[in-house]
Amino acid sequence: MNKWLKAQPIDPIMIRDGRPFNAIPGIRAHTLSDVTPSVMAGTIRTMLAKQRQAQHGKSSPLDYYAKLPVRGPLYHWQASLYFPMPRDAEVYEDNGLIGLHKVMPCDPDSDTLKEEGQGFFGVGTEGRLHNQLWPPLGAGLHKEMKKAPAYVSAHWMKDWLTDEVPSKEIAKDIAVWQREVEIRKNEPSLYNADGDPASQKAPSFLQAFERQERTHISIDEERQVAKDQHLYSTESLVFPDGLSLHSSVTLPANEPGWTGDLSELHTMGGERRLVHFSEVPAAESLWQCPEEITDALQGAKYIRMVLATPAFFRKGWQPGWLNEHLESKDLYDTGVKLRLLWACVPRWQPVSGWSYAHGRKGTNEKAVRRLVPAGSVYFFKVIEGSAATLAEKMWLQSVSDANRRKGAFDQEDGFGLALWGKWTPDTEQDIDKRRSE
Repeated sequence: MNKWLKAQPIDPIMIRDGRPFNAIPGIRAHTLSDVTPSVMAGTIRTMLAKQRQAQHGKSSPLDYYAKLPVRGPLYHWQASLYFPMPRDAEVYEDNGLIGLHKVMPCDPDSDTLKEEGQGFFGVGTEGRLHNQLWPPLGAGLHKEMKKAPAYVSAHWMKDWLTDEVPSKEIAKDIAVWQREVEIRKNEPSLYNADGDPASQKAPSFLQAFERQERTHISIDEERQVAKDQHLYSTESLVFPDGLSLHSSVTLPANEPGWTGDLSELHTMGGERRLVHFSEVPAAESLWQCPEEITDALQGAKYIRMVLATPAFFRKGWQPGWLNEHLESKDLYDTGVKLRLLWACVPRWQPVSGWSYAHGRKGTNEKAVRRLVPAGSVYFFKVIEGSAATLAEKMWLQSVSDANRRKGAFDQEDGFGLALWGKWTPDTEQDIDKRRSE
């Protein structure tokens, strides 16, 4: 039984980044740029367990939902889901003009690549895995735009994954969006908190969330005065008015105590900031794979996978379900076998946390783990099976590896939710055309 929950932040939310936070004068508690799946999953499980305990008493323990599968969070604004900007879209600014380079790997046996002798991220004529990966010619040549969009709408992502919009048109849209952001910087939000968008169409892009810094003092409980030299500050994420975080929860069939009219206030993240949780019955359609994508993937020989949430892979950036030849077996019982050709992966993302489990020995801090950031893109060649079947079954499903660490449930927490689309390998004609532009 799947339920879709909406978390509406009431206060700015702090998602600790795992850096030490000791009693040092002037120290600052930093926040991550996104709400991590483990934070959302832990909050939902605790909130539901407390709600059940209120109905059934102490006979229902707080760890009742300790292994409850949760997918998310995904940002929802103006009736649309938003995903991280895919890393195969390189947005840059050159002499005041905004451009976009669409990363597409090139066959290493092409004469053009041999003449250029160019590799990328260690993949070249003598680099690691040069016999197995296809380097993208021309990628990384431009300096990244400083205030590039951080999130894209579901409609924009659908067009991007089906190769429907040319790069020049996307660059123009980003330039228009950037001007609108500057104009409306000091204006009130145009979004109605009741859920009705002020415009008929959700904006294609969202900027990174602003960070709010607060200064705090420590109080002497006996004297009820501020302690000397105990000033510290915290960072928190400030979300746009009306933005909410959507998650999918898989409950056991006929779960007792589920009333269907969930409306709960609960704390989340550092400093225990308030968030309102409610059920969204009509959200199922937002989580389904668009028909345009399944149609585009019918018979496709080259597909790409975009991570909507950070993922854990046992081999670092490389999925554990790929063998030494970078090939998969029957992937998630879909009859599809893939071969990895390239991956656009930025620097690893640190994820830590705090454990309140009973009987935990030693300190309660969780070890910092290195995850593949959301927005990373993997390019595959289909060896066997239908890519449309894979996309339909595994759309916004976890592709993370099973974690051997005790107490870590990456798939159950919603790490590694994947989006699927097609791509076309670069040919020498495409490269020459792009150079002339």
